[in-house]
Amino acid sequence: MFKNYVLIAWRSLLKNKLFSFINIFGLALSVSVCMIVLLRMVDAFEYDIFHPGRESIYRITSTITDPKGGSWTLASSPLPLEQVLLSDGIAARNITHFYPAIHVTASDRSREFAVKGVFIEPSFFSVFGFTCKYGNAEKAIAVANCVLLSQMVAEKFYGQQDPTGKTLTLGDLGEFEIAGVISTPATKSHIAYDVFVSMATVPALERKNLLPAKLGNWDSFEQGYTYIRIDDAAARRSVQGKLARTAVEATKTSREMKQEGNGRSFEFALQPLDDITPNPPNIYNDIGRGTSRGSLLAEAGIVFIILLAACFNYTNLSVARALTRGKEVGIRKLAGAQRWQIFAQYVVEAILIALFATFIANGILGLILEFKPFNDGYEMVPDVRIGIKLLAVFIGFAVFAGLLAGAIPAWILSSFRPARILRGIGSEKLMGNLSFRKVLMVFQFSLSLVILVFLTAFYRQFDFLGTADPGFNREHIALIPAGDHSEVSVAGFNKIPGVRETAFTSDRFGTNRRIKASQEGLDPHGVLMEAYDCDREWIDMMRLKWVAGTYFHAGAVVINEKAVAALGFKSPDEAVGAMIYLQDSVRATIDGVVKDFYTQGYGNAIQPVLLKEGHDELQYIAVETTQNTSQITLGLEQVWKKQNPGHSFELRWLQAEMERDADQSAEVSLLGFLGFMTVAIASLGLLGLVVYTVEIRRKEISIRKIVGASVRHIVTLLSGGFVKLLLISGAIGLPVGYMLGNFFLMNFVNRITLGWLELLACFAFLWVIGLITILSQTCEASLENPARNLRSE
Repeated sequence: MFKNYVLIAWRSLLKNKLFSFINIFGLALSVSVCMIVLLRMVDAFEYDIFHPGRESIYRITSTITDPKGGSWTLASSPLPLEQVLLSDGIAARNITHFYPAIHVTASDRSREFAVKGVFIEPSFFSVFGFTCKYGNAEKAIAVANCVLLSQMVAEKFYGQQDPTGKTLTLGDLGEFEIAGVISTPATKSHIAYDVFVSMATVPALERKNLLPAKLGNWDSFEQGYTYIRIDDAAARRSVQGKLARTAVEATKTSREMKQEGNGRSFEFALQPLDDITPNPPNIYNDIGRGTSRGSLLAEAGIVFIILLAACFNYTNLSVARALTRGKEVGIRKLAGAQRWQIFAQYVVEAILIALFATFIANGILGLILEFKPFNDGYEMVPDVRIGIKLLAVFIGFAVFAGLLAGAIPAWILSSFRPARILRGIGSEKLMGNLSFRKVLMVFQFSLSLVILVFLTAFYRQFDFLGTADPGFNREHIALIPAGDHSEVSVAGFNKIPGVRETAFTSDRFGTNRRIKASQEGLDPHGVLMEAYDCDREWIDMMRLKWVAGTYFHAGAVVINEKAVAALGFKSPDEAVGAMIYLQDSVRATIDGVVKDFYTQGYGNAIQPVLLKEGHDELQYIAVETTQNTSQITLGLEQVWKKQNPGHSFELRWLQAEMERDADQSAEVSLLGFLGFMTVAIASLGLLGLVVYTVEIRRKEISIRKIVGASVRHIVTLLSGGFVKLLLISGAIGLPVGYMLGNFFLMNFVNRITLGWLELLACFAFLWVIGLITILSQTCEASLENPARNLRSE
């Protein structure tokens, strides 16, 4: 029987190709968005599944209640908590804690990268399933001043070479010996760091005041994270009891103290590893990078709304077609078919359409996964491999979509009575009043118009920012790590044909490194400024315009006009020659003032900028060339390699890097895709409404033609109501889109003006699509032979 249902459904799809295409395409668009969210949901539940025996791993969370009754739960716990549990007989290899206090710049002799790191102990590798690509991590990490690199960071520094035994400088923390490389795990983990440093290093760093004294301090609830492996229920109850006693002691001690901020009560709890990601609500200080449960619920709600709109369009078109399939239902019922069999037939047809839509949506998803048009820094679409599990999820979702879309048409069709059907139902209104569907159509077109207006504002604003002059030169400038013997490298660079000038700098503008400056030492109201180390040649290469002073000697600084005002000087001339303090204690003379420029992009406010001469911080050689050619790049690489053998050559073109930072093509692509989808779904909804209206008014149209109505009159009569709905959609969508567009533009200091021409262009676009949709059906109906529709009367 099921085989016959599928065969009949297949024949129906082939017989009505246009109807089938419209339904499949409309569902495919919405299902493609749904599949993206399904990918995100599946990805969110696959964090940390590579750890052996992960069901036995728990994180200890802390709940703090203040004297006023306010309570909050932290994913972290005090650093000394591990020692308390170890004293209760727990094996050392079954408990570990780590201390994520590393936010520094890692550097070797030729390059540097900002890294995020954590202090760990050997038991880290017995509790978790992390493994090493190089080195014996568990043994090496027990020694102070040892560091493990993540595979990604190791490849940045050393390519595919084994870096074990080499040294790496971690900012002010000092030099560390590389003990190995941690392999990239099979799946994502909420524990994701660049460097892993031996916990044995912390005491020495605390004594040198390079780290605050937190290792033995119970007032470190936000610093440490404690994990424990518990294999049976009895051990879990024992640990929970010990945690409860520890919390009581901590609460008692707190309430006995009279200092401000104490008198708090504490609780500790065990959180299963599988419950960490997606992030539960109301847990603070979490280190997980996965999405939250609330976000997943919101995305699921959006998916349901999108799917509901597409399914409602399918229902509209199916009910409109039901008026032409009435005789088929009547004959089948007269032949003995039961209502449930008719219902099952049309539900199977809907599921078949949904499966075809899912197949097409999977093709769209494949293109999105390959080209990643929506990923830009933020992973909008997770990079996952579609396997059996995901295919099963997609097929299940297609069946659900088919049931959702096909249930109402199937119910209506199966309810027909044979005698009435065979008499003709062309004048029957199968779904009662059209008000709800008209409201839905207005909503869909209004939403489409809002997205189009917002997309126009978004695209024009970033196009404006991309072509604006930031106030400094960025063309044909390459940044190369200084490396060893940088002066020799510069001399070699200057001999290469096509090289105009060379300079030294700590980095390009916009890296957001800040320093405190003031006119008086130890000033609590000092000004935070963007700070860059450079030489005079870098200022000239950037084409910065001098306002006052033109000299730049060792130990001096150059500031911009914004910094002049921030420091309290009345004019640039007053600032030149004045003494200021950097970081409260370092004295520096202002040698000159340059005109303001936009370090953070033309859309952001001008920042106070300080340029200082400091040879120790000059990390890059800046090379200005006549043009960006592979020949010049090859020449620069050959010269640099002579002074830095064994290191990879890394060249950054300043203009390309800044354009990449400002690039919003991923957001434009996403908004464009959503805009196209909403317009398509709205148009299909309008098409269904028009088809349904034409079907129930065919006899009326035929009678009007017989009594002399012209084609123009009939088209106007049928189209007038829908044109009004389009106008209402414009009246709602344009003001809302204009308001949202201007709210978005208010985020920028320099911005475009969203004018009435853009609004009219967006509305005209939707107006044309709407008219084409309406007229394609009303013109066809007005040209039909009236005798064909009235011959059964």
